[in-house]
Amino acid sequence: MLLGFSLTPFGHHLSAWRDGADVKGLSFEALLSQLVKVENAGFDFALIADLHGARPLDALSSIATPFEPTTLVAAFATKLERLGLLAAAATFQHEPYNLARRFASLDQISQGRSGWFNIPSAGEPARDSEYIDLVRALWDSFEDDAFVYDKQNARFFDPTKMHVLNHQGERFSVRGPLNVNRSPQGRPVIAHLLTTEDYALAAEFGEVVLLQETSGEGTVEAVQLFEAALEAAGRSRGDVRLLSNVVPFAAATREMAQEQYDSLQSIDSGGPAGLVPIGSFTEIADALQTWQTVAKVDGFTILPPTLSAADAFTADVVPELRRRGLIEAKTGKTLRSQLGLPRPPHPATEESAS
Repeated sequence: MLLGFSLTPFGHHLSAWRDGADVKGLSFEALLSQLVKVENAGFDFALIADLHGARPLDALSSIATPFEPTTLVAAFATKLERLGLLAAAATFQHEPYNLARRFASLDQISQGRSGWFNIPSAGEPARDSEYIDLVRALWDSFEDDAFVYDKQNARFFDPTKMHVLNHQGERFSVRGPLNVNRSPQGRPVIAHLLTTEDYALAAEFGEVVLLQETSGEGTVEAVQLFEAALEAAGRSRGDVRLLSNVVPFAAATREMAQEQYDSLQSIDSGGPAGLVPIGSFTEIADALQTWQTVAKVDGFTILPPTLSAADAFTADVVPELRRRGLIEAKTGKTLRSQLGLPRPPHPATEESAS
């Protein structure tokens, strides 16, 4: 079972900031302390979402992290040793070259533990397909062994292993190459939040795909529809890791967990999209185990409603999952190895092999 963690200053419930929070929760140190716990608990990655860079008009969001995601990931990468880090970035806000360079840099800083949480344009699938394909091609500007550092012959890199893109597409024109050498994990991982509008895009490019259905039945249906989209895209189920969003209310007893849920809902009934299990620590573990088996998902992205809920999940639910053999210790050093995804070979290597 794979586990992701969606980071917020106070929790994902709209009323979470009232749960003993103060302004210190917005600091880098407070956010880092959450991820230290998550890493120690054995999670595979953390997701740093974004409000797409939108400027606040009337009010600030208590859920959004106050820092730009890729900047935050660069800082986290120097403090965390194993945890994968997905940073959100929208295709409609960044030039392809600059986005490709930013994430290639993050993957060098994190030693292969980063990923791009893609926020696509609304209603422009053809544009996004060209955009993502272009970014991936820029990540392959250099072959893995292009930088030879041959002092004796004064060769910094092998020019035959540099690939100038010269992309002339319908919407973008980019010469390349990227001025960053190839990622330790081949390419940064590409993640998508699955919506009804972008099944085809996620099936074409997604490597980590997050489901946000609110029922077990809806999750089963979403998995089946996505598998059909994968087949249409010429990809297999093993190419992708599917994780359901989960908003857990866990406590020592079901009654205590229900009380936590009712208290938050009485203030504001809004909340993130995902499965919402309410129960004791063992009951939450039961629910996750059942959903994984029935829906055939690879794991779950935890969206804790409050910080205390996050602590309860990491301290009490995760050990129960581990006791059941659902979470295993991993020794991989890159995000791809953590997720069991293969390292993509450079296209030139594939061509020479064929």
